[in-house]
Amino acid sequence: MVAGISDAVAASLASASEFTRSLFGEESWTAEQVIEFVNTQRNATVATVNSSGQPHAAVVIAASVRDSIYFTVTPKSVLARNVAANDRIALSVCDSQHAIMGQGKAVRVGPAPELGALIAELADASRAGKFTPDGWDGYIYRVDFRRLFAN
Repeated sequence: MVAGISDAVAASLASASEFTRSLFGEESWTAEQVIEFVNTQRNATVATVNSSGQPHAAVVIAASVRDSIYFTVTPKSVLARNVAANDRIALSVCDSQHAIMGQGKAVRVGPAPELGALIAELADASRAGKFTPDGWDGYIYRVDFRRLFAN
C-alpha cells in the first residue's frame, strides 16, 4: 500500500502495463492536479463488494487535503456495511473530459461530529464551500491508495 496521492500516482505509473501507460503516461496528472480536480467535483463513486461478492457503487461527497482523498459514508448504508466487512474499495471521480481512478483501502477517520477541524479544512478546499450537510452525523473515511491513475 502506498497510501498518499503523491506516492500513488508515481508508483502506479511505474508498475502499469504498457497499455495503461499509453493512456495515462504522457498526460498523467501530478498529485496537485488530482487534489484540485477532486475539490472542484465534490462527488465521487466508491465501489465495494458485499459479503456475497456482489458489487455495489455509491456516490459520496469527496474532497482532498493533506495528500489524501476523504469521503462520506452514511451509517447503516450498504456502503457502510460493505466497508466494515471488507475495506478494499475502488474510487473514481470524473467529468466529461477527465478521470481519476484508484483502488486501495477505506480507512475510517471517525464520526463527523468529532472531526470539526478536518471537516472545516475539507470545506475550505472544496469549490462547494462545504463538505458535509449541516448537522450530518455520518462517518468520514480516507483512501489509502494502492493504485491511482488520473488525467
